[in-house]
Amino acid sequence: MNARGYDEEWSAEERRGRPGGWPEEADRLLCEILLDFENMPRLHFRLEVLAEMGRSPHSLRINQYVDELTEPRAHVRKILRAIGSWRDPLAALGSLCAALDIEAGYDGAMPWLELTERALSVDTGLPAGILLRVIRLLRELTPPPGPEQLRRHLPDGVSGLALLPPRASLPEILRRLLDRRGPADPAPVLHFLHGLSTDPALAEQPVVPALQALLGRVGAGRATAGEALASRLIVQIRLDPETPEHLDRTRYLLRASYYRQPLTGGPFRRVDTLADTEPLAKDELVTEGSARLAGWTGLARAMQAGGGGPVRIEFLLPTSLLGHRAELWAPSRYGQRLGHHHPVVVRSLERYADPWVNREPWRERWRHMLAESMECDAVDRIEWPPLTPEQAAGLSGWLAGRPTLACMALDRPYDELAPRVRAAVFDAIMFGGIPAILWRRGAGDPAELVKALREHSPSSLVHLPEAVHQHRRLNRAEEERDGIALLWDDPDCVDPDQDAPFAGMA
Repeated sequence: MNARGYDEEWSAEERRGRPGGWPEEADRLLCEILLDFENMPRLHFRLEVLAEMGRSPHSLRINQYVDELTEPRAHVRKILRAIGSWRDPLAALGSLCAALDIEAGYDGAMPWLELTERALSVDTGLPAGILLRVIRLLRELTPPPGPEQLRRHLPDGVSGLALLPPRASLPEILRRLLDRRGPADPAPVLHFLHGLSTDPALAEQPVVPALQALLGRVGAGRATAGEALASRLIVQIRLDPETPEHLDRTRYLLRASYYRQPLTGGPFRRVDTLADTEPLAKDELVTEGSARLAGWTGLARAMQAGGGGPVRIEFLLPTSLLGHRAELWAPSRYGQRLGHHHPVVVRSLERYADPWVNREPWRERWRHMLAESMECDAVDRIEWPPLTPEQAAGLSGWLAGRPTLACMALDRPYDELAPRVRAAVFDAIMFGGIPAILWRRGAGDPAELVKALREHSPSSLVHLPEAVHQHRRLNRAEEERDGIALLWDDPDCVDPDQDAPFAGMA
């Protein structure tokens, strides 16, 4: 038993229910928080919460898979095990939060549960295991710091903090600092936590030394609100046509590099490059390309060393190949697809590699996306141009009238576009500067694409790769019907040295 009276050890059966992407700390922390709900000891309350969860599309009928137990702690563990075994555990955890918000929204444990759910489901820029241990320690502060004491440690110049209520609690402040618009940036929350851990008024609290030690592991003692204390691993897989693309057996040179980019965005740096390989035929790309990535031990070590940090896979494709289902590549020895584990996007090889392209329209639209306000739903910022063959010629004018538009969507799969429409889309990329384009992989009602994205609630367009990734995970059994493709061109993630002469170039 720990100081709160909860068992530290979980049975082997319960551990099997843990989602693969969750740190071990998540099980214990979630159990502790749930048991802190005032009504959780009541069996009727737990059954009501389960019934509410069972009505959610993210955990439909989950209540039928949880044994009814009278002992609260054992029952809570069963609930968590069912969530961990669900097809999308994070979505099921979200439905638990929604159910408790309905049944006990004003309970003091609710902000801690919402904070923990954010720590598990959102790219915060911090290792999830450390963040969960920090949350666990902060819950032990007795008495907890009051609103005035907390506000003294808020970082200056951080957007969104003005919306905090005057008496915001510790978990409410942490959630706001972690769940901000724009790319993940751990600096503000580390600045706040460092101030809290060195507050003289808290010096006698028993958990403070452990909190300081944890924060020291991620450099919080040196943090300022403007520092980028973490980075994203970006893997770029490039396919250059080696033979004319009108031939039946077009062959492509596979080149790959991986990079580090600050989570706040901006220029990236190359870390390593895959050795040259033999060209691949178009029908070999998924199988043989996956096999070559599987043999890249340097990349495998880099991904393991990242400690579960954010990763994005980018496929640089020629225009004729933009419809390629890159998310189906499966370099894992177990045959698991890239798109189920990481955000996978495609990019325009021509725009990336052509030094004569005017990149200012591209950069300008990208800046508008990063600077978007908080007053509009992110999905509402995606627009649908008229793209019949008769209307294709008007696309450039349509874009000119929308200088701040950063993401547009196609009403049919890219590979099914008429030649004139496809040429207009290429023009929108190269001359219009559009950095992001969405389309369904299969035919169907475009409104379903919008509905699918809303289910994952991207708080900003900059989170589209993660929202699409969550959709792929949730619908992995129905990919042919529900697949979504995302062209995502970050103008800061361009390596001009990629186009130095390499084997196979004339």
